[in-house]
Amino acid sequence: MSMAQNEHERMAELHLERGKRHFEQGEIKEAVASLTESFTFDPRRAETLYLLAEIYGAAGYIDPAVDLIQKSLREDYMNVSGWIMLANLYAQKGGAYLDLAMEQLNMAEGIDSNNSMLYYLRGNIMAQKGDTDKAIENLQKALELDSNNSYAKHDLEALQK
Repeated sequence: MSMAQNEHERMAELHLERGKRHFEQGEIKEAVASLTESFTFDPRRAETLYLLAEIYGAAGYIDPAVDLIQKSLREDYMNVSGWIMLANLYAQKGGAYLDLAMEQLNMAEGIDSNNSMLYYLRGNIMAQKGDTDKAIENLQKALELDSNNSYAKHDLEALQK
């Protein structure tokens, strides 16, 4: 590794850590600035891409968030949270993207089949597709894995009315 590469990695890490601190403190504009700076030093750092995707997704910028999380997953294929985030973004787009969302959940399940959010999202998507029985089954599984999953509780109550 050359000295310049080493320096780039150090700067990428520095800006990533700064971005995480801003993010945790709710300073979103500052977090995006620091993470974007980290990205310029290391455009393949999975964690930077993941956090940027999370921020863009939460702000409703679905397409840029999808692009960022896909890049992150190319760098860190085993990131279950990344696959779940991608599925969630597709689910928000709805329509034809629901099948794509299900594929991402299958990827996540292949890595960790005990993730409550995985089953919550699958239940949510099945409900959107009109398959109430499968939706309820998945939401119940989500609650078996995490009885405090408020999303699953909410969706399950709505479906059982």
